[in-house]
Amino acid sequence: MKNRTFPVLLLLAAPLALLSGCKKDSDSPDTGSVNFTVQNVAPTGSAGSTLQPITLNVTSATTAAGETFTVTRFEYYLSNIKFTKSDGTTYAAPDTYYLVDQATAKTLSFTVPNVPAGDYTGVSFIVGVDAQKTGLTDPLTFTGQFEALNPANNMYWSWNSGHIFMKMEASLTSANPAKPLTCHIGGYTGATSAIVTAAPSFGSSKLTVRTDKAPTIALQANVVKLFDGPNPITLSTFTGAHMPGAQSVQIAQNYAAGMFSVTQINAN
Repeated sequence: MKNRTFPVLLLLAAPLALLSGCKKDSDSPDTGSVNFTVQNVAPTGSAGSTLQPITLNVTSATTAAGETFTVTRFEYYLSNIKFTKSDGTTYAAPDTYYLVDQATAKTLSFTVPNVPAGDYTGVSFIVGVDAQKTGLTDPLTFTGQFEALNPANNMYWSWNSGHIFMKMEASLTSANPAKPLTCHIGGYTGATSAIVTAAPSFGSSKLTVRTDKAPTIALQANVVKLFDGPNPITLSTFTGAHMPGAQSVQIAQNYAAGMFSVTQINAN
């Protein structure tokens, strides 16, 4: 009897194992990728009413006060990207650190992988680098997927042990003679923390992520919003921001409030 029973038990166990394996696969969440493109722009003309893509050393940006400057360098970090659904639940993409550099075309687009499938109504990100990475991590460990954070990118204050979140250099052409205009924004502690979050609206659009869909969020970044915002800055008397401090915080609050906008969501 024992020899006859044993094969029957094996036959019964095999379907159970197959069912168990199928259940495990079905429990795995579906994911997709979200692409981002970034276009840096500036309002131009006498009234600053026309937005134009920035060409370094060429484009003349006009502030709300009518002051003008020509951008020679413009780069910044976008990190800690988070997607929000209509019910308020969020997905925080891990280890998302991207350096956007107007001088390097390949940095003007990037992809966030492994986003859970779903319909999203919002996105947010830190403009800069979170405190854990910028001040509490050995910078020499920034390799591989963290290559954007490496001090070799010249976005790191070795004397201050922290990243520069936003670097904008220009020539203030409304001054006579023209003079340098410099903004190196950073700082992650206390009253000098310039870590800010931007949450550009999707409007009525929706971001649909599926395993077979890789949608694209088109971001636009208006460089003049460093100075036009909750803390308006008069460039003729501005002495520049070169280190953490009150003025860096004001500029960070300005660009968090209005520099970024979502111009289109493409469902690929």
